[in-house]
Amino acid sequence: MSATQVKLYQRLNTPGYPIVKVQYSRNGIPLKDSRTTGYYLRYRQDSKRHCDPVGGELIEAENKRKALELQLFVGVKPETVPQTQPGRVTLADAVSTYFANLEAQGKDPKSIRTYRYAIDGFVASCQKTLVDEIEKQDVFNFLGWLRKQPVRKRKHGNPERTYFNKVSHVAIFLKAFGKPNLLKSTEYPPFDEKPVKAHTDAELNLLYAAANDKERFMLDYFLGTAARDGEAAHAEYTDLAGNVIEIKRKPHLGWSPKKHVYRKITVPQVLADAIRVRQKESDSPLIFPNGGGRPNQHLLRDLQELAKRAGANFHTELHRLRKTAATRWARHLPVHRIQILLGHKSLETTQRYLADCDLEGGEMQRAMDAAMFQPKEN
Repeated sequence: MSATQVKLYQRLNTPGYPIVKVQYSRNGIPLKDSRTTGYYLRYRQDSKRHCDPVGGELIEAENKRKALELQLFVGVKPETVPQTQPGRVTLADAVSTYFANLEAQGKDPKSIRTYRYAIDGFVASCQKTLVDEIEKQDVFNFLGWLRKQPVRKRKHGNPERTYFNKVSHVAIFLKAFGKPNLLKSTEYPPFDEKPVKAHTDAELNLLYAAANDKERFMLDYFLGTAARDGEAAHAEYTDLAGNVIEIKRKPHLGWSPKKHVYRKITVPQVLADAIRVRQKESDSPLIFPNGGGRPNQHLLRDLQELAKRAGANFHTELHRLRKTAATRWARHLPVHRIQILLGHKSLETTQRYLADCDLEGGEMQRAMDAAMFQPKEN
């Protein structure tokens, strides 16, 4: 028999309440479906078919599937599988508690999904059952496991930075359960900080030329506020007072700004006027609602579809629009004010947002030529 005969299924809260297979990512990580009401293990034993319920937590269900494979098909006897002991926490229970706590704290759902991708990968690679058994080598094993997974070809991004982020997320998780500082800072995957690239005027002109009215407003909004994607998606018309827009918590939407930083941004007059015109034509309190009246979480997709239609040969993303806005502000505002507008705790972070394109233009060339030492001719 093959170990693949133990399969994980889920019951969906859809008409007929069907039980269907759980889908897995290319990395072998089970994918959560928000419609799931419970998980089941299907397998054959002694010529009989079984369908055992294993609760409503995905990671716990996947761990039980792995344990059953060991017992039935690899020859591991049940008594040799580590059991929970008083005062000790299983890795599956730690994961469930960790994410329940993140949701209770009101963490951004997008951030939670990012953390889950990393921690689910660690669970998939880890051979330990109890948290207190985890040691440095298990983190190294996770890093090795990451490097062996199929790498999606992409024009942008640094895989080493991705590995660094995932190991960091796992380290924070383990620290929460009494396993801090397993790796030294020098043992994390090294990566080079990529230089910030703001859009040039030519690139912006290309996007605007291909944009419809809604897309032009989207471009104006991000370039006029330097908002993060979540901040824009959850922005409401009532956030605008005069020409000042507030970035603040939205308990009724279950959302908070990054690091819960409240701030006010004075926006250009033309953008303030456009927001008010848009409000008169909208029946939603949200500035960027989706078709169901909820926050539009696909603004990045909308921007990249615009770039594709425009025939852009450059990369664009919402965060690049934010950096473009900051770089343009730097021509007129001191950096400490830009720090407040961006909602940064660190001035160093703000300085990294000021793109190196300002160091490559004609003004910089003239300054460098003037500063160059010229020896006197005899």
